[in-house]
Amino acid sequence: MMMGCKSGDEYQCHFVKGSELGRVRLSKIDDTLKTLNLEKERVRDLEVAITDIERVPDMINKYAAELVAVGPSPFKGF
Repeated sequence: MMMGCKSGDEYQCHFVKGSELGRVRLSKIDDTLKTLNLEKERVRDLEVAITDIERVPDMINKYAAELVAVGPSPFKGF
């Protein structure tokens, strides 16, 4: 899971373009997952604002539940 600053008009990132660069890099992970025949749901990019402090735990719990549903990596144990 990668959490980054909101994009667009509400862009708040004090890392200037850090979230944007992270999203570009994360998009390349999708290609790698496809190559390995792994589900793209194993990686997630979430936009959060500094005011989302109460929403973040729910976002994490929801993503964790989705990962449990996807199941362990088929490569685990090799």
